[in-house]
Amino acid sequence: MVQEVRTQPSIFGRLGQGLGQGLAESIPKEVERNRLSSGLKDLGEQKGLTPFQQFSRLASTPGITPQMIQSGSDLLRQQSYLDALKNQFQGQGGIKSGQKAYVPSKEELNQPTKGEIPTLADPQSTAESYKTFIPPSEQQERQDAYDNFQKNPARYDYKFDNALNERKAITSRNQEIQKAYQNQEATAVAKEETVKKAFDKEASRLGIVPRGTEQNPANFDPKLYQLFEESLLNSILPKKDGGEGLTQEQAIKQYSKQLEAAFRSYQDLNQLSPWSPREFDRVVNSTQKNLSHFGQPGKQVLMDKLIADQGVTPSYAAHKAYPIKKGEIPTLNKLGLKTGTNAIGGVSLLNANDATYAKLKKEMGKTNSPLSVAYELEQIDQDPRGWLKYLDNHRDDLEVWQADHLGKNAERLNLKDIWLRAWE
Repeated sequence: MVQEVRTQPSIFGRLGQGLGQGLAESIPKEVERNRLSSGLKDLGEQKGLTPFQQFSRLASTPGITPQMIQSGSDLLRQQSYLDALKNQFQGQGGIKSGQKAYVPSKEELNQPTKGEIPTLADPQSTAESYKTFIPPSEQQERQDAYDNFQKNPARYDYKFDNALNERKAITSRNQEIQKAYQNQEATAVAKEETVKKAFDKEASRLGIVPRGTEQNPANFDPKLYQLFEESLLNSILPKKDGGEGLTQEQAIKQYSKQLEAAFRSYQDLNQLSPWSPREFDRVVNSTQKNLSHFGQPGKQVLMDKLIADQGVTPSYAAHKAYPIKKGEIPTLNKLGLKTGTNAIGGVSLLNANDATYAKLKKEMGKTNSPLSVAYELEQIDQDPRGWLKYLDNHRDDLEVWQADHLGKNAERLNLKDIWLRAWE
């Protein structure tokens, strides 16, 4: 019996068989991909189709899959929305013939875009330099961009990415603005420190010590010195910002002379004695004129010093620091007529009641002290306690410092007050 011998196919035969099977599988797929690509290209080039026609041709494209149909539907829906917005914009007077780009209206230019911080964009808000700008999250940026896009899609050429890029640029701009404020503030502080050190050096040369130590005690009021510093720093600001536009050298020279004059007056106050009333009156009046240059704070320094050093009552100290000019408060003149008589022309005298106090308060204004008015009332035999009580019940529109004067000891004139008043 002859035994059958089986031989293995050659490697070339096996290779040919594998290539044949691969080609049989790949060629139809390649043809299918070409047909799908060609169909989608034709669909994209067709114009004037309705959304339904576009979807129908997409669904009938050879080789299309359910996933492709879903993605295509989403794209068609988005494009339809953008086209509707574009048509609406054009119908409202938007893009015209020959107009290639979006042109914002004046109203849009005056309105901040969502995401931009108005306070940081305001050049007057230097206090913002002390705040820490926290960048928004990616989600917040996208939400702001979406809101801006929906508000005016034409502004972004109907592309959401343009709105998102703008929102990211706003975040960067907010950070840059805050850094600019911080640098501006740091520069201003450094300049102020330089000026203050130069002023301190000049004050030391003049022998003025506002902030003393145990070895070198103070010989000038620190509050008054601070007022000089504030005026000095304000003087180097540009005139458009309310300053004097002085250089540092000019400011130091000008205010050091004023400081020296104030220092001499202050030293004179330290040597005052109420038992030399004419000299007392001369020095106090001169000092009041010098300190009134600083407004209410300067007058307050004089009032506090007279109370502390000379032992006069607060109302007399207010009378000297906040003097009332003759005729400045007309109601005081009417109250000064003797009871039981008539004013010129037969007009009846005013009584010291709430109606009278209301008139006094209005005439007192924002610069006179309640205590200086109280002093004048006492000079015409009117009890000042009714006036101060009325003000205490009607504090609503008083200045802070005026309300603070109501808390001072409202004692009647003492012997020192009466003695000094007699020599005025």
